[in-house]
Amino acid sequence: MLILSDFDGTITSDDLTNRIWDAHLRYDWRKVLLTPAVGGPLTAIELLRRGYADVDRPAAELLDELRPHAALRPGFEELLALCARRGWVFHVVSHGLPFYIREFLPPGTAFSCFDAVFDGRWRVSVPEAVPLGPGDDFKIRVLDQLKAATGETATVYIGDGRLDYPAARCCDRVFAVRGSALDALCAHDGVPRTPFDSFTEICAALDDGGMPDGARAPSCRGDEMRT
Repeated sequence: MLILSDFDGTITSDDLTNRIWDAHLRYDWRKVLLTPAVGGPLTAIELLRRGYADVDRPAAELLDELRPHAALRPGFEELLALCARRGWVFHVVSHGLPFYIREFLPPGTAFSCFDAVFDGRWRVSVPEAVPLGPGDDFKIRVLDQLKAATGETATVYIGDGRLDYPAARCCDRVFAVRGSALDALCAHDGVPRTPFDSFTEICAALDDGGMPDGARAPSCRGDEMRT
């Protein structure tokens, strides 16, 4: 089984990019950046590029600010141990940046995210290992690459946000943070999902059989995805 999990707001209870933007952007970024994103013109990479381009603090300073807010959601290390014991592939897939994901994940946890360099401002880019064509979704692309590399066909997605929805729609089973945007989107569109508050709940559900009977990944065609 292949298990993918979002990072911000899923593995961490707080969204760390939101924390950075709240502290350092001098405008209402939710109104300026998220409002057009809901309508479709901003992709995930465009959103992150625009937001981080206005952050003028280096990684060390940002990490100092984030540490009090970077606690992992309860049960996460329990899930890692379960995956190791059962031989399941676990991979974090995020639209966040590596400087903080690497810092706060347990050592050795595999992850894919956007790249970034700081030269007085943050410059965000798509990693060379995950090439994107027009209209491609980063998280779906990572999912497809991992399925091809591992040979795993049964897939689980764990997330909380609107930008998790396309990849979640491509997986056999979805766990959505209770009350999150992903939870609401799945409910609205009739996509089966299991709401959760802690990873301990996910461990119990997966260890008790993993996939529901007859589980199948829904269609992943780009024209059906919310972006």
